[in-house]
Amino acid sequence: MRNRGVWIGWVTGMILLFSISIGWAAYDMAMDARVYQYSLYKAKRSFGVSLQVKVIKDNRPEQEKLAKGDDHPYTYDALWADLVEEMLAKVLEKEFSQSGMVKSVDRKNDRADYVVLIELNSFHGRWATDPRTIKPVYDIYGNTEFSARLISRKTDATLFKKNYTGKTKIQASQFRNRYAVCAVEAGKSFKEAAVKLMEDVETALGGGKVSTY
Repeated sequence: MRNRGVWIGWVTGMILLFSISIGWAAYDMAMDARVYQYSLYKAKRSFGVSLQVKVIKDNRPEQEKLAKGDDHPYTYDALWADLVEEMLAKVLEKEFSQSGMVKSVDRKNDRADYVVLIELNSFHGRWATDPRTIKPVYDIYGNTEFSARLISRKTDATLFKKNYTGKTKIQASQFRNRYAVCAVEAGKSFKEAAVKLMEDVETALGGGKVSTY
């Protein structure tokens, strides 16, 4: 229990510092390292092909898009500096570019050799009070769910189609800006799913079979 208390205290201190330094209500995962830290995933192989990353559908539930009341526990669209689907596409574009996996990555290149089509089903950070504690302790969750399909434009063949999830959780006893902390946790969950996607794209480009799980 003592170790758990020390951990929560450390996390709380970091959250307070972060909340003070990022007090505005427009969070940008693509550009701000305080909101999103890129995975630095490095591909084992490099392929001389071009890749397009494109979010084609936004199927998120309403509570992830619109705030309802003054104490809405979910991150919502007005908190982000860009359209959510555009912001996440930019993040994926940079993740693939930094991985060294392909010759080039461009969100708008409709003539790329391959295209990853994304359907976004859930993306949020949220908070909830932990009822097991005497003092107020908050559980901070991050959640990402999307489906992805990798298509070869040369052969018009689908190399794989798969669902991806990322789930994270931390605890904190206090913070000045809940949404700042939730935005970071949302980003962490997205990174978890993005790394899984990059691993599968690398496997498929190398001629391997992508697991359905």
